[in-house]
Amino acid sequence: MRIEVIKAAQDYRYLLDRGYHQKSALDLITSRYGLTKEERMLLFRCIHSAADAAEIAGKAVRPYEIREKKIIIDGYNVLLTILSAIEGRTLYLCDDGFVRDLRSSKIKDFGSPLMVKAITLLKEELEELRPCKVSLILDKNVSWSSEHAKIISKAMEAEVILASRADTRVILSDGIIASSDYLVLKKVSKAYDLGGHIVLSKFPQRVDKTISEVLKGGNHS
Repeated sequence: MRIEVIKAAQDYRYLLDRGYHQKSALDLITSRYGLTKEERMLLFRCIHSAADAAEIAGKAVRPYEIREKKIIIDGYNVLLTILSAIEGRTLYLCDDGFVRDLRSSKIKDFGSPLMVKAITLLKEELEELRPCKVSLILDKNVSWSSEHAKIISKAMEAEVILASRADTRVILSDGIIASSDYLVLKKVSKAYDLGGHIVLSKFPQRVDKTISEVLKGGNHS
């Protein structure tokens, strides 16, 4: 990660901590440091005010807390996080402790060998966690979502739900929420970074921890 991005991250956090509107702060920092589209997305997805980051981090449960509990999986979010690592993309440990990629689009081919591997890794992780019930929610509006649901149902033991408003369905579900979507995490009480834990365990070399380490000290002076 180039030094300009690290400085941009520090300044962006500084502005957010002082109440600047997210887009205004992001526009200012992008212009100031000449950030690329990907670098801008990195700041947008991985950096929050110190208070917001602490709030989200405080909702994270440990793996042993999932045993015999119900887990609700934000399906595309989790699977595409795992897939990004399998594809060799760089993911980032963000300031709230959750791992995120910078993928901007969903994948259609759930029958591809790489996606099959992602589903297999998810299945194996859930077998280790031993929840009492698994509900995996997919966005019904995504192309081929019904086919994706069939593939997942065939590959693993889970209740697969197609929802027209998937985020809302996830948020309103009763159980531990598995997602790294910031807007989802803001509205739930307990969360588990299922995709992130799999990636950190199986593909640790794919996770850049620079942002998390740089911002760990708090406010930029």
